[in-house]
Amino acid sequence: MRLPRESPRRGAGGEASTGKAGGKVLRTMRGASIAALAGAMVALSAVSAVSAAPAPRTERVTLTATGEQGDGESYGPEFSSDGRSAVFTSYASNLVPGDTNGYADVFVRDLRDGTVERVSVGSDGTQADMPSSAQAISADGRYVVFRSNARNLVHWDEPPANDAADDIYLHDRRTGDTERISVGFDGGSAFAAGATMSADGRYIAFNAKADRMESGARDLFGVVYVHDRRTGSTERVSNRDRPDNPALLQDLSADGRYVAYTQLVPRSGNGVTWVHDRRTGTEERVTVTPDGTPTPYYAMPASLSADGRTIAFHYTADDLVPGDAPADASDLYVRDLRTDVTRRVDPGPDGESRPGQPLLSRDGRYLVYTADPRLADGRTGPANVYLRDLLTGGTTLVSASVTGGPVTDTSVSASSVSADARRIGLASASAQLVPDDTNGLYDGFVRRVR
Repeated sequence: MRLPRESPRRGAGGEASTGKAGGKVLRTMRGASIAALAGAMVALSAVSAVSAAPAPRTERVTLTATGEQGDGESYGPEFSSDGRSAVFTSYASNLVPGDTNGYADVFVRDLRDGTVERVSVGSDGTQADMPSSAQAISADGRYVVFRSNARNLVHWDEPPANDAADDIYLHDRRTGDTERISVGFDGGSAFAAGATMSADGRYIAFNAKADRMESGARDLFGVVYVHDRRTGSTERVSNRDRPDNPALLQDLSADGRYVAYTQLVPRSGNGVTWVHDRRTGTEERVTVTPDGTPTPYYAMPASLSADGRTIAFHYTADDLVPGDAPADASDLYVRDLRTDVTRRVDPGPDGESRPGQPLLSRDGRYLVYTADPRLADGRTGPANVYLRDLLTGGTTLVSASVTGGPVTDTSVSASSVSADARRIGLASASAQLVPDDTNGLYDGFVRRVR
């Protein structure tokens, strides 16, 4: 499951590693996110040249069913596990018939037959009367989680008057039903933010204001919660003993057991990123020095493998692995939470710089990230998207232009990676990713890398 997004607005070898982490409380990480990361793998340095995978191609996702360009900005996409369904957010009004609300909506495109469906609607099909943004899609593509401050998607005893009162919703594409997930203690708005869900759609993790979710809560900032759709219960994950620190949801494991979140220290650049085990109630700190000493800095954004064993993250200090220097600050790292090994993701052979936006594949083998490429003329280009094989160390340029090489007209961001890393979601206003991109707007794309 990927990192939550905010509502859009218009407009291997050689890397050092840490040892055991002191004071660690979590020892039960399970799964199979490539045990080779623990030792034999020579992975994170790029030992092979950046090269195109066999028969790669890029397709625009944010089109009408007949292939027409969207007439508004689009963001995403994110994929179901089989890569067939792609969910995205768009301001376009021409993607489906009857889109007259003038707001951002959430859509699902079937990448096999090209059909497009609007899912940010009420159970009776009513279109939202305020903006909505896509947050996650279940493994089978049946469930879509989205964020909205619409007032007409579900019944309210007393609709919130505050336009900033967003909530988290789930739409069942099979039944057409839409339900509100973030329900305040009094039935009102939870003032929710980012969200994601488990692979089967049972567990929904989200940010919300504690004083809206819990009667008498004294938290001043957002808290991370997990809602169990089967039992109807909602569990507080963050801020249990740190009520004055805002918490930001980072990711959720496929089974909903592990929750990654960052707790910020107000009025400072410091904070802590934790992986919380909902089964045992224990937490593990993600950023520690080679001798196990906790660092004062957070890891954000961060991305978990499906089993919760491996976490990739962006970090802005130089104290995680031996040999880090100030020049290495603001890098990407991958940590195996079972072996307590942290590794730095070194730049590829083309010398890309300023890495960011890490996204792990489901099995933890592949890392998608953005970086600024060094162009043939020696200049540094805008951010492009790369794929690193953490087992072999190979690096592939994902955001290849139609003429080959990195995109040069504007930046490209990574929105998601499919379970097998064969499909990677891209978002960009670039006109160089596909032929005949003439709308001059942000669009969503899928890159089929192999």
